[in-house]
Amino acid sequence: MSLVTLEKRSHVDPEPYRIKLEDADRVLGPNASIPRNTSIPVKHSSSNVTIVGAGFGGIGSAMLIKEELKENDFVLFEKHDNFGGTWYANTYPGCASDIPALWYSFSKEMNTNWSRIQPPQYEMEEYILKVVEKHDLRRYAKFQHAVNEVRYNEDGTWTLEVTDLKTGGIILHTTKIVYLCGGGLVHPNQLKAKGLENFKGEYMHSALYDHSVSLKGKNVVIVGNGCSANQLVPAVLDRFDPKSVVQISRSKQYIMPPITKILYYFYRICSVTTFTLLLCRWLVVIIAEARFPLFKGNSLISRIVRKFNAVLCLRYMRRNCPKKFQDKVIPEFKVGCKRLIFDYSYLKSLHDPRIDLRSENIDHVKERSIVLTDGSEIPADVIIACTGYDLTKSFSALNVVGRNKTTVLDFWTKQGVSAYETILVRDCPNMFFIGGPNSATGHSSVVMAIENGLTFARKISKHILDGRYKSVVVKTKKYNEWFERIQKEHKKSVFGTPFGGCQSWYTLNNVNFTTYPYSQLTYWWNMNHPRWQDFEIE
Repeated sequence: MSLVTLEKRSHVDPEPYRIKLEDADRVLGPNASIPRNTSIPVKHSSSNVTIVGAGFGGIGSAMLIKEELKENDFVLFEKHDNFGGTWYANTYPGCASDIPALWYSFSKEMNTNWSRIQPPQYEMEEYILKVVEKHDLRRYAKFQHAVNEVRYNEDGTWTLEVTDLKTGGIILHTTKIVYLCGGGLVHPNQLKAKGLENFKGEYMHSALYDHSVSLKGKNVVIVGNGCSANQLVPAVLDRFDPKSVVQISRSKQYIMPPITKILYYFYRICSVTTFTLLLCRWLVVIIAEARFPLFKGNSLISRIVRKFNAVLCLRYMRRNCPKKFQDKVIPEFKVGCKRLIFDYSYLKSLHDPRIDLRSENIDHVKERSIVLTDGSEIPADVIIACTGYDLTKSFSALNVVGRNKTTVLDFWTKQGVSAYETILVRDCPNMFFIGGPNSATGHSSVVMAIENGLTFARKISKHILDGRYKSVVVKTKKYNEWFERIQKEHKKSVFGTPFGGCQSWYTLNNVNFTTYPYSQLTYWWNMNHPRWQDFEIE
């Protein structure tokens, strides 16, 4: 465990910490495709361990493999040209950590000088690159390499079909162990509106933001009301001098008061030593974990915690949201049904005379305007879609073929996306999903969940690498039991359920493959104590 101190170069020039739009659009855009050049001979390579993805999950996996498992024969494939994942690809104005960064960071590499409690995207990316440099991980990475397929072989190894995006050449890479770290917030969920193809202005998704487009003096329409929109709206108004901003808010959110400045001052005091910084981090963890009961069940403690948080949010929203917008902003469903949002300046921005908030759906798009379902027409020079991500595509983009030629996408389509304890998938020996299905939480840090998941993967991987086991795979019966159990538990939760009273991206076709139905304390315990009787071991 050690400390990191940033030089804050990203604040002077954020461009090196942002992906180039053309590179992002090539692999994430609406017309994204993987090139294939059949004139180039197929190359072959191998390693003991292979990591797919270079975000927090991939970096955490690389540190684990290199320093805890003492394995140097590994490779990391990443479709982008640098580390960072979401924090490299998402660059829209106002993009920042939506929870305290002292918790949204590696526990073994805590930063001593965050500029604020929720730092901007470029500072998060600078932190990521600092950790990569410190651990000398770049030499293991193959950037601009997209993994198309992972196929299990009869000899107990896996073969990955990889495309070199620069040449279109194919690489067949053989490995013993696979860590899949692609994450869920990857593929933008593009706005689906009739007539959008005829729009003569500029259209972009917030996850593929075009910084070359000027908003000065323009009529800007922002579609969506999740975390991205809540960060983007005030940034557009404050920095770019638009003529008008119309936010089409198709749903409502619970918006919490900003994180108290006292926490930042306490963090700065604690940042002098590893012990005190760790103490500050765990204080945040404990406070956040205390909120878990609001997400599940209807016990007395759940009702008390839920009521407290609902009152806290609603009182803040009523005090700070203009009265004319309150019926379009303040929700009626249970708190936690959708992701809670810490307000950074969104409600304040709604007092700006240039902004209007509309709750009607889009009927169709014309060349220079948007027509809503109530017949009203909104002038539009620029449309920015803050419409989230296609989580199904994120988990299905990679074709995984396990033992007995079992295709993961086939049984996920029939049953629902799942992974035993969020990590293991049936018929896929020696494969670990890091940040996989149901690993997200409504109250915790995804980085903390990743580190917990890596603990589980380490306990199994070490026995494969030392030759004690040839393969480890979850029993199909236990996989199915896990799926049934967590879906039953989710029916008691607020995550996009009838109990919660809303629809959200947490749930698709009555299956929640996004959130973890228990506390992070439970997750930590389960990850540290694998039930070996649930595995087939060869």
